[in-house]
Amino acid sequence: MKRITHFIFILLLLISYKALASPSYKEKLLPDFATTVVDRNGKIIGYFFSKHFRLYAPIDEIPQNLKFAVISAEDARFYEHRGIDPVGLLRAAVKDLTAGKIVQGGSTITQQLAKLIFLSPQRTLSRKLKEIGIAKELENNLTKDEILELYLNYVYLGSGAYGVKAAAKVFFGKDLKNLTLTECALLAALIKGPGYYNPFKYPERALRRRNWVLKQMYENGYITKNIYLNAVRQPLDILPAPEKPRTAGYDLDFIKFMAKRVISQKEIYTGGLTIKTTLDSNLQDFAQKTLSEYAQKYSESHEIPDLQCAGMAMTRFGEVLFVVGGTDYKKTKLNRAFQILRPIGSTAKPITYLSAFQKGISPYDYIENTPIELPMETKEKNEKEQKFWRPQNYSSRYKKYIEVKDGLRKSINVATIHLAMMIPKTVKANLKKFRFTNGDFNLSYVLGSFPSNLYRIIRAFSAIENGGILYKPFVIKEINNKHGNLIYKGTPSFTKVADAKDIAILRTILQDVVKNGTARRIAYLTNMFDVAGKTGTTDNWRDAYFTGFTTSFVMSVWYGRDSYKTLWKRADGGRLSAPPWGKIAQKICSVYGCGKFTPSYEEIVKNDYPLPSLPIKSEIDTFLSTTSIDSNSIIPAL
Repeated sequence: MKRITHFIFILLLLISYKALASPSYKEKLLPDFATTVVDRNGKIIGYFFSKHFRLYAPIDEIPQNLKFAVISAEDARFYEHRGIDPVGLLRAAVKDLTAGKIVQGGSTITQQLAKLIFLSPQRTLSRKLKEIGIAKELENNLTKDEILELYLNYVYLGSGAYGVKAAAKVFFGKDLKNLTLTECALLAALIKGPGYYNPFKYPERALRRRNWVLKQMYENGYITKNIYLNAVRQPLDILPAPEKPRTAGYDLDFIKFMAKRVISQKEIYTGGLTIKTTLDSNLQDFAQKTLSEYAQKYSESHEIPDLQCAGMAMTRFGEVLFVVGGTDYKKTKLNRAFQILRPIGSTAKPITYLSAFQKGISPYDYIENTPIELPMETKEKNEKEQKFWRPQNYSSRYKKYIEVKDGLRKSINVATIHLAMMIPKTVKANLKKFRFTNGDFNLSYVLGSFPSNLYRIIRAFSAIENGGILYKPFVIKEINNKHGNLIYKGTPSFTKVADAKDIAILRTILQDVVKNGTARRIAYLTNMFDVAGKTGTTDNWRDAYFTGFTTSFVMSVWYGRDSYKTLWKRADGGRLSAPPWGKIAQKICSVYGCGKFTPSYEEIVKNDYPLPSLPIKSEIDTFLSTTSIDSNSIIPAL
């Protein structure tokens, strides 16, 4: 009586569960899928997923041999039954009795899918009844191909691979479309026991099971006898070790950061998206290797074990090509290219000189280069004595007057301060226009004391490369959902921040920085293509930058220590950052091509650029009467 009561209870539970399950269409039943990230050439960079590595494979992407192999191994009458297969159950029982062990399960693919989606793995009568009911419901609401698609996306095949598409990557390093017959048979073989038949651990077991699957395919008419006999003679053709999906790195962290600005984190980790990026993975690897090797060389020669590096490059229209955030991601995940803010030193000086040209000052005019002292704000209440800021030149040498162009070419601090004091309002406005500041200003900003990073630097320098048009760096070209439909498209974003004629004058001087100035260590590049740029070094040799551009790209490189401690004396941007910049530049130009600037350096140098008869006195008076130097902002730059 108790058994009858129990059976009736289970049937009632089954009826109620039917309403609960009732999957009305395939989309509701799809599991979470990993997002795939590819570079500008379609090469996979890595994946984002929350729990399981599972890649979406629509039924038309799954090879016929793989479908036939799975059906032969798991449910030979799949296309004939309606979820439950009494004939198949009886046949499995006979085979198991004949073999003296379980060699073929009795559950159909539909039943297995019901268990994978809705049920726990426990083996009880009540669970089996639920499984049968749900299987019927699935058959009533889905086509056979939809059921098979769901099954092949849900099933676990071992070594962290969920679904056949992920398994093809993990075991063979292949796309589904490139799988051979024997590889398809092996994947089908793993379903029965992913751990027991793991080919990396138990190759003999896996081989026997694979050959059994091939035999079933032959007996079911999916392959000929000759193909079968040839296939079973083939060895296991798997990778030496499971291919672990790459899920993190300086490049992937940057991509994820940018992706979160346009889609939700949940979509990134579970949506099965494809994120097409602007990155060049070959350049990414080359830049990482180059910057790290130079860091190791510098560390060993100067006994600085904690030296770090960073680098970022983008095309002239804002497409980010690579992002290097440190020497080794495994040791330090902080991405110094965009996650930190540090003073940038003389990297900021071009803004002051551009401001001068906008006011009609010529690169051939003369500016003061004499020692200067300026009052600083007093921060301590009890501090009565006035303090002064006394910027110094890198060389500790001073001439009364120098040409404007030499102030930038030789990166002379005091001359730059004198120049900025003539046109402070224009400098302040340009620092904001070039996105270096939000509009605040301190005279020490002229020497790069404000906080910034490589992302902001290449954004600002893009305007010098592009004749006054500033391009915002972007890394995401497209995002497609798991069905291949476009849901986001990245496009260049640009703003005009200066006139082309003023930018052209500035660019020629920055070309001279490379030819004859502080970056002359890479002057050899000018024999191959035009290069312009600016070194940057902060007080006490804490940071070393070089930012440069060609007709194709803009790139910035940094070396420093997370502790903000001194590197070593004379560790400036020209010595540390320019050499690796040059090596990477040659690589980029070999791929994307680099040419000559227009108008040319020679054409611009020949032109006269008149100087106003008097300095812009109104700006000087306004600045000196309203501005003092904030002592907390002073980080003298070189």
